[in-house]
Amino acid sequence: MNLPLFARLVAAFAALFISTAAVAETHQLDDSLSHTVPPTAQMQWLPQTRGDQDGGMEAWVRVNIHINTQDWIGRSGRVYMVLPRDETSTLEAVWTTDGKLLAGRLVSGERALVYAGNITTNALRDQMLVRLRSGPDWQSNSRRLNFHFELDTDSTPGTQRP
Repeated sequence: MNLPLFARLVAAFAALFISTAAVAETHQLDDSLSHTVPPTAQMQWLPQTRGDQDGGMEAWVRVNIHINTQDWIGRSGRVYMVLPRDETSTLEAVWTTDGKLLAGRLVSGERALVYAGNITTNALRDQMLVRLRSGPDWQSNSRRLNFHFELDTDSTPGTQRP
């Protein structure tokens, strides 16, 4: 069968793309050795200003990050910090780091990139200084924040994860 040149090129490019396309795989990482200093944070009311009549709540916490990457040594990928949305008020986290991980910002329901590149060690370790801020609708005396870390790896179709 004699297909037009354009149809043959489209078919060839589609076959090439399908055979070489990378599939991103997302994996939750073990960060059970991470801990905050102090172990709990006390939210404080922000003073009302002319620009922010609503005020809100704020806390600062230092976090010693220890993300287990032992199963991923030799792989390349992107690590994200995740704060799932919950039924309470929206929370914003803004952080700086000591250098191994990226500084950043996220709001509950989002994830933010904290590392990209080759994984060469059995753990990613760093220290973050995190500012937590919510609006004036914060209604809890006690709230557990379920931050966690996810790894997106690129692998060709059919590659199995560890």
